[in-house]
Amino acid sequence: MEINTLAFLAVTLFITVPTAFLVVLYVKTISESN
Repeated sequence: MEINTLAFLAVTLFITVPTAFLVVLYVKTISESN
């Protein structure tokens, strides 16, 4: 099955953006609690 570059890019962004957002929030929380 051929992978569509645009679909692959969309899925990658869909996974990476929320993950990065959660990581930033997590680090922020850790920094404030200390």
